[in-house]
Formats: sequence, C-alpha cells, structure tokens
Amino acid sequence: MTTPTVECWFDYSSPFAYLGTTQVERVAAQAGGQAVFRPFFLGALFKTIGSPVVPLEGFSQAKQQHVGADLHRWADHWGVPFRFCSRFPLRTVEPLRLTLLVPDAARGPLVHAIMRACWVDDEDPTDRAVLGACLDRAGLDRALLDRTGETKQALFDATSALAARGGFGAPTFFVGDQLFWGQDRLLFVGKALGGWRPAAPGSTIGGEVAR
Repeated sequence: MTTPTVECWFDYSSPFAYLGTTQVERVAAQAGGQAVFRPFFLGALFKTIGSPVVPLEGFSQAKQQHVGADLHRWADHWGVPFRFCSRFPLRTVEPLRLTLLVPDAARGPLVHAIMRACWVDDEDPTDRAVLGACLDRAGLDRALLDRTGETKQALFDATSALAARGGFGAPTFFVGDQLFWGQDRLLFVGKALGGWRPAAPGSTIGGEVAR
C-alpha cells in the first residue's frame, strides 16, 4: 500500500511558509501519510508568473497590519513561536541551495532549524555562522556549506517545476495533483491525504472555472 504524501514547497523568505512547515508533518502523520519538503526560490517564481517580487510591500498599510495580525494569530493558534524578521525581505538563495544538498528524507530537521533562525530568532540566513549552527542542530556536516554551488541549477529547476505545475506562492502543498496554497489550507491537505477530492466547482472567476 502506497503511503499518502504531501509535498511542501517553501522558501525561507515567507513567514506563511514558516508557519506551514511547523504543522505539515503533524497533519500528514494524523492522516497516516508523510511530508516531503521541496525548496524553491519564491522571488524567481514571482518574476516568472508576473507577480510583484515582494507582494507585501504593495499592500495598503491597513492590509499590511491585518496580515501581520493574522501571522501572530496563526502562531498563537498553533502554539508556535513567531517574530517578524527585521531584515525583510530575506535573502534565501544560499540556505535554499544548502537544503537541496540534503536527501528528501533528512531535510526536515534542517528546514525547521533555518526557519526558526529566520522567524523566531531573527537571525540572518546569509550568515554562514548561522547556517553552520543550523546544520549542527540538524545533525548534519558543516562541510555542506562549501558545496552550495552544486545545487544552483537544481534550485532553478525546482522553481521552474513548481511554476509548470501551477504554483504561485508559498507555502504550496501538493497531494497528488491537488494544489493547496497557504498554511490556512492544511485542513484540506489532511482531508486530501485521506482520499478526499471535492466535487468539481461550478462557480467562475473572471470567466475561468474556479479552481
């Protein structure tokens, strides 16, 4: 019997992705499944699909305040620490390439360590000392820091692959061919892991069938 799997596509630059990564393994386990972490470069994805590179900066002040409040609400709801970083927008190419050096099954501890550095401890993910400490916490070899150039193309390919599958933000979750965007869709992710497929929607948005 195949174990149901959710792919969690993320970039360390997204606070919503941080929140999602704190919960996706729990949601998968409750459904008898597993989570696989897929790093991609959010800024490059936005450029590919024609979105602003930092969407939050284009929001009105009122909407920015609401988004900030929502981030803290979700963190409180799930009982996880959260602090909006002082370096936003974060530069995350190096940690993303580092993560791609780690086999799928071993990525979780490193993802959690780097996410915590960014969104709890307010540390700089471009600082090699910070990344080295994250590798230590994940039980991985610091020598990986000298090999991040090896995954330059892999990061490009991952980002292109997500765009080709219809991805447009972080976190993005896939259960089979079903795409779910945002940490607030994890309820749907859990249901999909259990075999749920909603009835085909009948409403339309801008003349297109709603998806």
